[in-house]
Amino acid sequence: MISPELPASSIPWQITLFGLVGAANTALDFILYNLLTRKIPRIPANICSTSVAMAFSFAANFFVFQPRTFDAPGQATKFIIVTAISLYVIQNLIIYLTTNIWLRPVRWATTLTGKLNFTQDWSEAFVSKNTVKLLATGCSLVWNFLWYRYYVYV
Repeated sequence: MISPELPASSIPWQITLFGLVGAANTALDFILYNLLTRKIPRIPANICSTSVAMAFSFAANFFVFQPRTFDAPGQATKFIIVTAISLYVIQNLIIYLTTNIWLRPVRWATTLTGKLNFTQDWSEAFVSKNTVKLLATGCSLVWNFLWYRYYVYV
């Protein structure tokens, strides 16, 4: 069983599992986000896509963190609080900032995708919305791992 008290040597394995679950979860999130942004603005689309991904993540992360006790109501409450801050505050703040204030990451991504053969046909809107979402996802990934490991799934 993996728990926060295990030696540091178990942390790489836990990070690997978290990464695999995260990859599946992120794919679900991005697919829904891209489908929804065809019809609705970025932030409402992000709220919808991350809500669906959050439900999947709660169940899947029991396999990653293998808590010593199973207290679904308590763990669900902690998970929702931690994940809601991550998805609805941190991600939307990063999306807002990189869409409206700090535009350099989108400019870099647009330049890079324009130079690569397999991405040259991507529209600027597609690159922009996915760049800001990727940055937001990276920030929430770090936040989630630390809070899940030391607070939610203990």
